[in-house]
Amino acid sequence: MKKTSSMRRRSRLALLLGLVGCATARVPASAPSPAASPERSETALAARVVAERLSFEETERLAVAWGLVPRSSAGRHLERAGTLRFDDDWTKEIAASIYSLPSSFFSAAEAKAFLAGVHALAPRREILVLADPAARAALNGLAGVRTLPTFGRAYSPWPRDPLSLAKRADGGLAVLIRPNLQRGREEDANLGRALVETLPADLDRKFQQPVWTVAGVPFHNGQALIAPQAVWITLHTLEPRILAILGLDRVPVETFGTAEGIDRYLAAARQAADEMGVLYGRPVRFVHPLPGAGDLAARVEGMRTLGGGAGTDLDSILTLLPRRPGAADSPLVALVADVAAGSALLGRLTAGDLAALRSTYGFSSGVEPAVILKAELASPSAQGLGAFLDAAAARLADDGLEVRRLPLLMAPYSALTRVEELPEGGSFLIGWNNAVLETRGGALRAEAFGSGLPTGDREAEAAYAAAGARLTLLPALPVSVIRGGGYRCASNHVRR
Repeated sequence: MKKTSSMRRRSRLALLLGLVGCATARVPASAPSPAASPERSETALAARVVAERLSFEETERLAVAWGLVPRSSAGRHLERAGTLRFDDDWTKEIAASIYSLPSSFFSAAEAKAFLAGVHALAPRREILVLADPAARAALNGLAGVRTLPTFGRAYSPWPRDPLSLAKRADGGLAVLIRPNLQRGREEDANLGRALVETLPADLDRKFQQPVWTVAGVPFHNGQALIAPQAVWITLHTLEPRILAILGLDRVPVETFGTAEGIDRYLAAARQAADEMGVLYGRPVRFVHPLPGAGDLAARVEGMRTLGGGAGTDLDSILTLLPRRPGAADSPLVALVADVAAGSALLGRLTAGDLAALRSTYGFSSGVEPAVILKAELASPSAQGLGAFLDAAAARLADDGLEVRRLPLLMAPYSALTRVEELPEGGSFLIGWNNAVLETRGGALRAEAFGSGLPTGDREAEAAYAAAGARLTLLPALPVSVIRGGGYRCASNHVRR
């Protein structure tokens, strides 16, 4: 899985000690005022969390007692959330964007440039940033940005994965927390509660006193694309629930050479898909064919092709857009990543492109980026992913979607200057699919990280425009991309 074992494990205590005078969260008039004593400051609490390994509940109790947060999330917990409404990925305008920007991942200059780009593309939007004391000290005062304290808790920079932002029956916000934790990111289970406890008072009123609850079934928002009429997934989206149904701890690939093994796995997949449909309130549709009948050899080959998409988040390789912005019943356009198109793009890159790419991601001085990228696209893993994407494109076209292709590049970790904390033999994607959509002022808009390749960025802007969307490319957070988190992964959003 991406964004797990590759997370940086720097000690945050060194970043916290010695910091004084950091701003605290806004509190309503009825809340106790923050104590003036440095022993009861945000920085002091963050240092205690790290040094004493305080639980979230202990951290929250102290934060409330010291007047550092407006409320306790414990008072906003729902055992049963009832029916929740999930906004689709584009019909409504974004009211608030939520990011997690720990200083152990991003420099102050990177974070500032990125947030300035977000504010420039949507000046009316609320921008909320979960940040440690060092990051808050650097980011407070930026136009349109409000920072929320994390009190030393090691939240990842990818707030989409662990939670969904849904609406209750009365229209209020509900934070739905994912029950299936990713290894190495267990702290993210508390990220939703942190948002509830630190949300500024005016937004707490605006969002009608948000509550939080834990979902009854596993989900992963990077593996699901929500359209008005359906939620689109892959077989890999359902893997945690399939394994639970089958009572297994890993995918039984050795059984996929038999009809019985394939049938058993796909039966569990259909059950899991039905459950996911109940969660999202929409039918579930697969973006690829399921080898559910026919000649055994063809079914075995079909399962092998599906395996090429394992370990890659769906939103990094597929973007769905409406043909008619704002229309819930609009036919869909599918922008599908394409390994072959990535190879063709390499032939159009200029010396300036390659210099920008080297600077953006930190390729080693002895590495020729074009050579490395070409070799990686010829690797078995890239070819397997390419076959998966071709099968998905064909299936989506058969389902009546208008299919267009976008280039996809892959770069090996071994080519980077700093590789000590990255999985050996791994690689990362450079592409243009990992985008967030909204309809604003009657126009369809998309936002994503710039790729570090000016030629590729210009061609992507043209491709989105041809599909009816205006693409704005933001200053990238390269560490996030290298560790598998494009812009959609690195953000979460409340729709108007």
